[in-house]
Amino acid sequence: MTGHVGEDLVRAHRDSRAAIDTQRAVLRLEREEAEAVLLRPGATLARGAGNRAWEEEPDLERTCFERDRDRIVHSSAFRRLAGKTQVVVFPTDHQRTRLSHALEVAQVATSIARGVGANVTLTEAIALGHDCGHGPGGHASEDAFDTFIPEGYDHGPWGADVVLAPLNLCPKRWTGSGTTPGRARPRARSRARS
Repeated sequence: MTGHVGEDLVRAHRDSRAAIDTQRAVLRLEREEAEAVLLRPGATLARGAGNRAWEEEPDLERTCFERDRDRIVHSSAFRRLAGKTQVVVFPTDHQRTRLSHALEVAQVATSIARGVGANVTLTEAIALGHDCGHGPGGHASEDAFDTFIPEGYDHGPWGADVVLAPLNLCPKRWTGSGTTPGRARPRARSRARS
């Protein structure tokens, strides 16, 4: 298919006239100002939240939470979720992977965040990264890995401390997920250890 040429642009459909004024980008500072006006009192704002373990210059175009979301989506840990099963319903073919689950959680979470006036991008980053760190057998992996990790294995703190920490995400992202790097909470053991 060669498309339809017109005005130095190839269109998929001859009658497509969708357009957007692209003369000036809406930069980070403008979006941060808009958040301060549009989000409800108590919502986490991106402005001033970009304090990272390793200092970085703020991005000209993206807020700190947009950068975090992008880092999570492009990370190996997130992509590995595609190979981990969330739910299998036998004998039907209704199998959910951790990746499809994370995307569904993000859709529901951002819908709720929009409705209550919370920070949608922060919510999306938390939702997308919430299962990074899961073992291949889901929650059963936690019991199996307990044998090898003295303080026990819980995918939440493991995801924050080991899997996502190298991404240098904003501390607000971690606080939102209930886990802060370096502050992994030992989980209650399901069985006694010898």
